[in-house]
Amino acid sequence: MKNSLYVIVCLLFLGLTLNGITVNGETVGMAKPAGSKAGGGGGGGGGGGGGGGGGGGGGGGGGGGGGGGGGEPSEQGQLYGDLYVIARYMGGETKNVPAFDTSGNPIMEQVTGDPLVCGSTPCQVWQQAWTTATAVGGEPKLSEIFATYQVLDDYDVPVANPDTGTLYYPAPYPSQCVQPVADSVRWGDISSKTVLNENRLPLDYIYDATHSTTDCAVTDAVFLAAGEVWNSVTYYTEISYPDLIQEVSFGRLSMARSPEAIHNKAFDEAITNLNNAKKIVLDATGRLVLTTDVYDEFLTNPDGSPVWLEEVTKTIDSPRENLAIYVKLMKDGNLITPANERAPIVMSKNGGNPNVIEDGPSTELRPTINIELMKDMGLDSLVDAANRTTYYAKYDKTLKKVLVSSIPVDGYEQADGIIERSTSDVCRGDDLPFSATFFASAADKSGSITMDEIVYLNSILRINKVVGLSDDETIDYSKNPVYFNFATNPYEYGRGNTFMNRGRVLTQPGGGLQATYDGKVNVLVEGVTGTWVDTAMPIFGTVFGSVDYSGTDISGFTTMTDDNVQTIGYIHTYQIPGLR
Repeated sequence: MKNSLYVIVCLLFLGLTLNGITVNGETVGMAKPAGSKAGGGGGGGGGGGGGGGGGGGGGGGGGGGGGGGGGEPSEQGQLYGDLYVIARYMGGETKNVPAFDTSGNPIMEQVTGDPLVCGSTPCQVWQQAWTTATAVGGEPKLSEIFATYQVLDDYDVPVANPDTGTLYYPAPYPSQCVQPVADSVRWGDISSKTVLNENRLPLDYIYDATHSTTDCAVTDAVFLAAGEVWNSVTYYTEISYPDLIQEVSFGRLSMARSPEAIHNKAFDEAITNLNNAKKIVLDATGRLVLTTDVYDEFLTNPDGSPVWLEEVTKTIDSPRENLAIYVKLMKDGNLITPANERAPIVMSKNGGNPNVIEDGPSTELRPTINIELMKDMGLDSLVDAANRTTYYAKYDKTLKKVLVSSIPVDGYEQADGIIERSTSDVCRGDDLPFSATFFASAADKSGSITMDEIVYLNSILRINKVVGLSDDETIDYSKNPVYFNFATNPYEYGRGNTFMNRGRVLTQPGGGLQATYDGKVNVLVEGVTGTWVDTAMPIFGTVFGSVDYSGTDISGFTTMTDDNVQTIGYIHTYQIPGLR
C-alpha cells in the first residue's frame, strides 16, 4: 500500500476536480494553483488548539489549526500572497475550537460517522472533540467539516475500510479552513444555490493522512450556466464559484510590506515635526495639524537668536508617516520611542537592511516625542506610558547598542521618556480614534475600508501575531494566532458626535486641553451662476447626510476608519488646496 494517503472529497460536490491549497487558518495568504482561482484555507496539523488571549488591547485568541498527531504540516503559502474576503467573527460570539489536553495532544471522542463512511448501517468513529471559546472580532470563521478520504493501493484501486466495508475513511481532525465569501452587492444572496449562510462559497476538502492536515479550495463547479438569468441579469458566459472570490485590494497600503527600517524612518520624521511644532490641532478627519515657527538658517538677531521668518501650518498627511504612527500606537499604546530602541536606523542606498551601513547617521539617537508638549496640547492619550522617567543615553558604535544612565554622564543626551516598553502599555479607549485616523490617512483617498483590509494589514504589520514563534519559542503563531482584540478596553464610536466635534477651531489648545471645533469645514460649493464659493459646510450633514452610526469592536473600528476615508476624499475634492 502506498505510504501517501489521499482524500477524494468530503460529501459536498463529489467527483469534482480538486485544487487543494493549504492555508493554516488565516495566517498565510492563498496562492493560486495552476489553472484555478484559489479559495479557502487549510487546517494545520499538530500543535495546540485555538489561541490563548494576550494582554491588554493586543490580546485575544485566534482560531487555531485543526489536526492532531505530529508530522510535517502541509505546505503553506505566504502572508503576502493573494488575500481574499472571508467570513469573520464580529467579536464576542462563542466559537468551536478543536480540543487539546494540557500536553498539547488532541482529545478524541467517538461520534456517529458520516454515511459515506458507515454505509447503510450507522457506525461510531474517532474524531477530535470540540471545546468553545469567545471569538475575537476580525478573526476568521474556520470550517468545522471533517473530510472523508480513500486509501489507494499500488494500482490506485481504493482499499475497503476494514471497520465499515465501505471505500471511505473518516478524517480524525477537523478541516479548519478559512471560508471565502461572495460579494452580496454584486451577486446578492447565493444561499439558494450553495445552502450556506453568510454568502460563503462551497469548498472542496482534501485530507492528507500522512501529515494529518486538510487542504481546501473553492469548488470548481458552475455557479451560473451560460444563458442563465440571475437577479434579472442574463449571463451569456458560464460563471463558476472561483469567479466569485473577492481579492482584497490594498492600494497604497501595500507599502506595509516595506522593511521595518523604512517604517522607523517615517515615524522619526513625524516625531521630529511634532517636536518642532508650537501648536497641534486636529483637522476634520482627525489628522494632526502642526503650526511651526520657521527661522532663518544663517541670520541671527543682536542677541544671537535666529531670525524668525514665518509661521507655517501643515497637516501630517504623508501616507507612510501615518502608517508608521498607526503601527506604533497599535503595538505600544503610545508614541514614545523607548531608550533601548533609539539606536540609529541602518539604511542602505535602496532603503533595505544591509549588513554594512551605507548611509544614515552613525551615532545620533533616534528622536523621542516631546511628552510635555503633547500633554499641553491635550493629547495625553498619545503619550500615556508607564514608568516615565528622565534618563541619559548615547549610542556606542563599538557595542552597537544604546547605553542608558539614570544620572548625567558626559557625552550622554538627556531625555524624558521610558527606558523600555511595558506590557501594561496597550492601545486602548481614546487611542482608537487616533488609530482609525492614522490608518485612513495612509490609505487611498477613494474607495472604502473593509474589515478584511484592516485585519490583513494588522497581520502583515505584526500587530496580529499570526506567523513565527513567541519570544520564548513556546507558541507557534501560525497554528495559534493571536488577533488584536478591539473589545479589550473598548471604545464606542459615534459618528455624529465625532464629526460634530471636528472641523474649524473654536478655542485654541493649551494648558492640557485640546482645541474645540465647530463641526464645519470650508469647501468650495457651486453657486447658481456656475461659480464656486468658499462655504462653511457641516461635516456630519454634508458627508454623511446626518445619518448616525454607533458601534464597538472591529465593526465599529472599521466604520470609524472608513468614515475618515470618506471625509478625507470629500475634503481633497472640494476644499481649497491651501486650506488642506
